[in-house]
Amino acid sequence: MKIVVTNVDVNTQIPCTVEPMRTGPAFPNVSGWGYEWADESNWPVVCVDGVYQTAPKYYGTCSDNADVSIPGVLEVLTDAEYATLKTAEHQARKPFPSWIGNESTMTWQAPVAKPNGYYHWDEATINWISNE
Repeated sequence: MKIVVTNVDVNTQIPCTVEPMRTGPAFPNVSGWGYEWADESNWPVVCVDGVYQTAPKYYGTCSDNADVSIPGVLEVLTDAEYATLKTAEHQARKPFPSWIGNESTMTWQAPVAKPNGYYHWDEATINWISNE
């Protein structure tokens, strides 16, 4: 099953949007939880007095019989919803129009290999420019 979770406190299992994670962040204890990707395009998440104002979202899978009513589980998704959200997140991370994406790994790479040394990408020339 495809689900969306947020961080919970390691010991109390209380979601980060309810109170601070005083003993550190963890994923909720969902049977068979497997992390696949996160909603990184919406980071950083605003935090006030240790409480997150919006939930950081982590997407993945869990056992079909897992209890998804526990704190920290935000949503159960259909395969189609999951795929649509993953595509949207991948596109939101695209650093430059010319770069080539790999949605399965949620990564992007330049169409030209980066040389060794200090370079920055120049979209106008579709090439790396030396910083030296």
